[in-house]
Amino acid sequence: MMAGFACALVLVLLRLGRDGRWLPLYGLLCAAIAGTSGTGVLAVFCALLLPVFNLLLWGIVRHFAVGQQGRFLASGRGLLPVVMTLLLQFVLAFFGAGLGLVPTFGIGLVLAGLCSAACGVALAQFCGLIMAVDGLMVVAAILPSWGLFITAVALWAVMVFLAFVLLPRLAWLRVEED
Repeated sequence: MMAGFACALVLVLLRLGRDGRWLPLYGLLCAAIAGTSGTGVLAVFCALLLPVFNLLLWGIVRHFAVGQQGRFLASGRGLLPVVMTLLLQFVLAFFGAGLGLVPTFGIGLVLAGLCSAACGVALAQFCGLIMAVDGLMVVAAILPSWGLFITAVALWAVMVFLAFVLLPRLAWLRVEED
């Protein structure tokens, strides 16, 4: 379980400002975390839905990934989100000690995804939001909360809608700029 959290956090940090080619792997890591950390039917739902949702969304957005990797981190602007993610992890560990270690790590996945959404091109930001929703689903499995689960599924529906509506427009505007 802890190895899964560590791998997921490292994957988020390595993918800051880049496209989401690793979304299916991240979904599998989050599914493994949800399956091993959570209990009951909710953990099973999360473990089954996370890989399916990540593969579905990556199948929709993968054709927007052409030529969008490496520019952000090569420019030196990629250091601030990494530092902010690590700082937020430290603050969360310091002030979230009463929650317990596993829920604190789950919340850390959500925060890392949100920090990833604050940087890079539109596709990298979109993938950061997807990672934050994955983290929310992991937290739903850890804290057996059906409310968080329904919220995460609703956010997934919004992300699919945005993938169909917003990303093609952003890609078209990017082509017009070049």
